Parts: sequence; structure tokens; C-alpha cells
Amino acid sequence: MEKPILKKLNEMLCPIITGEVEALNANLSMLEVLRKIDNYTLLDYSLISSPEITENYFDLNLKGVFYPLKSLRYPPFPSVPFVLPERRDSMLYIGISEYFFKSASYAYFTAGAFSFTLTTKEISNHLLHNSQAHGNMLSRVASTNVALAILGQRLICSLSLNRFRLSLPESNRGNIEVLRFENILSSILHFGVLPLANAKLQQGFPLPNPHKISLVNSDIEVLEGFLLISTDLKYKTSKQQPGFHGWEDLHLISGQWSGKPTP
Repeated sequence: MEKPILKKLNEMLCPIITGEVEALNANLSMLEVLRKIDNYTLLDYSLISSPEITENYFDLNLKGVFYPLKSLRYPPFPSVPFVLPERRDSMLYIGISEYFFKSASYAYFTAGAFSFTLTTKEISNHLLHNSQAHGNMLSRVASTNVALAILGQRLICSLSLNRFRLSLPESNRGNIEVLRFENILSSILHFGVLPLANAKLQQGFPLPNPHKISLVNSDIEVLEGFLLISTDLKYKTSKQQPGFHGWEDLHLISGQWSGKPTP
């Protein structure tokens, strides 16, 4: 009975596996895409090198850079390569570089997502005059915390402000105008900038996810220069023949966004 069963299984499985591989190749060929995240930014998921396939792993290197929606220009700072640690406890490891988050903050800032206008109603002319006189002696010191989580197929971030103060010569530290300005800026950060930033961050950053595959048992580690996500995969079965239509919600953007970013 063994040989007939194996023969029948091969006849059933081989076409399915062949179709899956062909579908995977077709989807990999379309990975050079831009995805509109919101009304401010685009995310570039394009491959930066050929996929590496071995007996033990499948390795993809994706760009992962944000652009302002109206300007496809690279951020004014370099990306730093990193290497994933050798681990085999999880089915999938995703490394997200510091450059990914820096490009996101730069893109949102450039697009005007965090723009505020302060007038002399909030800032006294006396303080403006003194701060101009001090020049670069007046600086800002802020301490924040970042909370990270994976919900569904997205990386969710949240910022909180621990402390904000103006740093300047101690002789002027007790100036009532300086303290008032410090309180104003701290309130703007706490009640204005951070809620606005968190509203964007709560929408999450989309993680690569093939069709019918979800992330389970996920863990996040902050390592030097990058974020490491370790996760298992769960395949959602159906009565229909399985199909790998991966990266389905990465949409090609036509028209003015179809070109390469300008350096």
C-alpha cells in the first residue's frame, strides 16, 4: 500500500508545490514597490539585493525607507548595514534598522505632519530677545520612552515624555521667563506633539506578510542599530487549493510615483 499512496501524494502535491513556487517567483519580481502609508508618507519596500535561498533559510533584503508623499528624495543621512544574529528558535526573523525609523520621522517632519505655529501670545518678546542674544548657549534637553508591540501584521509604537528642560548657563536658570517658556514647550510636547505623533504611530508600520500567513508568538528585541522581531508563522488553511499571493497589500503606485527616488 505504501508505494501507491506515495505515488498518489506526489501526483497531488507536485502541481501544488510547483504552482506555489511559480507564484512566489512572480510576487518576488514585483517587490520593487512603493506603498502609500497615509497622506504624508510613502514606504519603499524594494529589494536591494537578490534573494538568498539555502537548505536552511530564505533571506530577503528590503530597502525600508520612508519618503514625503510629495517628494521622492532620500533622507540626508546614510543607512548603516547590520547582520541578524544566528538564531533558530523561531520560524522568521525580521530586522528593522534604525534608518527605517529615522527616515520615517524625517519624512513626517518634512511633510509637515508635526508643524506648529507659536506666536508672541505664547512666547514673550523679552524671552525671544534673550534667546537670540544667548545664541547656541540655549539648548533643549528631552527624555522620552518608546513602547513597541506587534498587533496583527503591524508594528505599533508609542512615545511618552519623561522630562523636558531648557539648558543654559546656571546664572540664568532661575529667570522667570525661561521657566515659563520651558513650561510652555513642555506642555506643547506633552499635549500637542506627542499625541499627534502617537496617533500616527498607532496606525502601525506594516510588516511583510505573505497571503494567508499570520505572525504568532512574536518577540521584539532592541539591539545595537536595529530592531529584531522573532516570530513563528501560522498558515490559514481553507477548503480551496492553497495559493501564495504574498505581499498582497503592497500596492504598486502608478503615475508620478513609478520612478526611482532622486538621491
